[in-house]
Amino acid sequence: MPGFHGADIEQLRLLAKTMSQHSDKVKSLSTELGQLLSRAPWTGRDASAFRAAWDSEHRPTLMRVATELQSQAQKLTGNADQQDNASSAATDSGSSGEPDSNPPGDPGPLDPDHPDVHVPGDVRKDPDAGDPSDINQGQIGDCWLLAGIGSVAQTLEREGKLDEFLAGHLRPVGDPPTHWVVTLYQDGEPVEVTVEAKSTPGGVRGADGEPNWLSIYERAAAEHRGGSYDDIDGGFSSDAMELMTGKSADRDGQLDLAEIEEKLAGGRAVSVGTEDTRDDDFDWVWESEEVNRTDVVPNHAYVVVEVKTNDDGEKVVVLANPWGPSGGHMSGDDDLKAGTLELTEDEYKENFDSVYSVDTK
Repeated sequence: MPGFHGADIEQLRLLAKTMSQHSDKVKSLSTELGQLLSRAPWTGRDASAFRAAWDSEHRPTLMRVATELQSQAQKLTGNADQQDNASSAATDSGSSGEPDSNPPGDPGPLDPDHPDVHVPGDVRKDPDAGDPSDINQGQIGDCWLLAGIGSVAQTLEREGKLDEFLAGHLRPVGDPPTHWVVTLYQDGEPVEVTVEAKSTPGGVRGADGEPNWLSIYERAAAEHRGGSYDDIDGGFSSDAMELMTGKSADRDGQLDLAEIEEKLAGGRAVSVGTEDTRDDDFDWVWESEEVNRTDVVPNHAYVVVEVKTNDDGEKVVVLANPWGPSGGHMSGDDDLKAGTLELTEDEYKENFDSVYSVDTK
């Protein structure tokens, strides 16, 4: 185009988001194929050779593709940010000098007819910050984010480290705060993200219905991942854990309860995901499985609260639904989805296929 220099910022962000989504799909494909291969009723020399080739060659190749897609997505986002900053600098010279009430890039409301609401006070002093039952997800599809952050907060609270962590990762601007500087992490390196002390209607709330520290984290994650609440609609809890802690998180397939219990005992934050049926494009690869309990949300992430032995002597896992302790209903579904689940080994394995964890020490 004559006279046009630079790039279409929105198109760059859209391309970055698409690349990031496809990176997640490749990771999911690698995990699912590995699980199918391990469960396949196939023994003998050929089976051993094929599984060895999968572990040493094919799976690493898929993961390299996923990593490169994510890397390119981050570069595109960086280029978009640079272009945005350059454009802002050019227009600021002719501005009135008055501060913008919604700075460029700060996520706008989900519904333009319902403006963002102020998040009052020092959110770091929330007495329920480490309680997974104090998460009420709202209308954004970011269970992956809330389950990941919630599991980390729960573990830090049990270790007596949550107050120190929040003090070091949330910095108020103003008294009372008008903005928050949130320290997130990209590839293990700290990134400071500044957002207004606001939350969108339909965003995460505490169990009392009021915005809280998670509302600020949710806003910062949306800003960091592209500048819109749409950019946190869908993901993996391992990404949320890395975003919050800067440490490499594990993403495993289905594990035994004893293995999950071991992770918890070792100081790891753990969340789990239900059977993944999100993407019909992959139906030709495997036969999609549905959750088989009416009180379980499909394609959803939960915080692992504990693994314990119940009164019948069975080992059970206790899970917290980011929808809140009262649970809720899916659109068009009359069955109540539980806010808290207590599942035996068999019940857990019939409904969940992914485990995410990160070391908090």
